Amino acid sequence: MYKPISNFMGNNMESTQVLKTKKMEVKVSISGNDFNDTVGKLFQCMRKEVFQEIGKPVIQMDTEEVYFDDVQKTEKTEKFLFVFMPRKKDYFTITARINVIVKYIDLE
Repeated sequence: MYKPISNFMGNNMESTQVLKTKKMEVKVSISGNDFNDTVGKLFQCMRKEVFQEIGKPVIQMDTEEVYFDDVQKTEKTEKFLFVFMPRKKDYFTITARINVIVKYIDLE
């Protein structure tokens, strides 16, 4: 059944602004097999950390700045049965600082 906003959580919420904005810096480190996939995982991890830290419904996240503090590329040569068909594989480890502006709902 529909309840009016004025009775929600015992507060009069009709004229209260509940959209809050917070600027955050998140430091994330991640590893992967491909540079593009690793960067994608980096932003997934960043979003997860923002959701955990805010702990309230997030409406919008805007990435303001991205700094790659450390990018390491490791090349390894793999061989079938240690002799045949050598191929090179790259592994990436990226540590980044991401500045984010988060808009969320705060009912408290």
